[in-house]
Amino acid sequence: MNFAYKETDLYNLVVIKETKRWFKQGFITEAQQIAVHSAYPSAFYHPNLIIRILLFIATLLALSGVSGILGLLFASTGEDVIKVLCVIYGIASFYFLKKIFIENNKHYKSGVTEALLYHACGFVIGGVALMTDFNMYALLLVCLVVFSFAAIRYLDLITTLAATCSFAGILFYACYDTGGLFRQIIPFVIMISFLIVYVLVKRIKKKLKYKFWINNLMVIESLSLLLVYAAGNYFVVRELSVDMMNLRLEDGQEMPFAFLFYGFTVITPIAFLFFGIRNKDIILLRVSLVAIAFSVFTFKYYYGFGHPEITLTIAGAVLLGISILLFNYLKTVRHGFTRENHLAEKWGSLNLQAFIVSQTLGGNQVVPKIETGEGGKFGGGGSTDSF
Repeated sequence: MNFAYKETDLYNLVVIKETKRWFKQGFITEAQQIAVHSAYPSAFYHPNLIIRILLFIATLLALSGVSGILGLLFASTGEDVIKVLCVIYGIASFYFLKKIFIENNKHYKSGVTEALLYHACGFVIGGVALMTDFNMYALLLVCLVVFSFAAIRYLDLITTLAATCSFAGILFYACYDTGGLFRQIIPFVIMISFLIVYVLVKRIKKKLKYKFWINNLMVIESLSLLLVYAAGNYFVVRELSVDMMNLRLEDGQEMPFAFLFYGFTVITPIAFLFFGIRNKDIILLRVSLVAIAFSVFTFKYYYGFGHPEITLTIAGAVLLGISILLFNYLKTVRHGFTRENHLAEKWGSLNLQAFIVSQTLGGNQVVPKIETGEGGKFGGGGSTDSF
């Protein structure tokens, strides 16, 4: 499945946005920025964040009015007809989004597109949920299919997150409803499954033909790491066991294999941090910080260390002090790390450094030739580079 946007315009938009980052950092001049923008024009309507939020809200209000009117028109047709109409209306919304706003009006993540996309997903999923009487498996499966379609087709990050969570839900309820031993090994199923997902995503990210989905892949990568940690966290496993598996524990009593999950709670964040530093992986580093914070919360929850206000104050002071020390220590590059924003890596993302250098230093401007699955080929300064 390919995405709904025109590849040339999408590529040029990425080039323009990356060039703006270079200009803001003072690495290129305004004339050089204008030269790149002229050579790689994008027809997309992609406003700033504030405008996108306002357009998103306005579109949702308009859509609620449309769906309300349609609801009144078909209210007397019966429940079975309404269920089918919900799915049809959702599919029609997908078509309307692509045909009217993307193809005709060149919208790209404008706020309008997101509102229509989530609106369409909601009606398709809601219609199927009504048809199946909210059967958990059917609901999770349709969520996985619809959200995956939206994520792949429209490069949307929120639906990518929802699709990954849907997959985790399918794994969880498959083991939970099977019962017996499978309920006991749910944490290990989640951990192993999302470790595999993480490794696969890391490999996929290296392939050039998936370059436009790089941010979607990073969302899956980050969430996979978080799910691996959560599945082994003592607090998560214990509370879910009590709430969903009728595990009865007296005060001071530990759950079965408590030592194992205590170990995961401590070791997993440290492992993330170690490999993040070793491999200079920003995603691993950021997830490790979240995991460390939640591990501290876990031990604090079950083993109080005095007054919480004192604990929080001391912890905040320590973290602030460490942050200031690191901020000053990393003024210069040390062992591959620096406090400065790397232009070649925006949240671990796209790298257009070689391309922009060739365009701004060489003085040549060549119109890109976009080849499906390979990206654009560019010339400048006597060199050639791929996206």
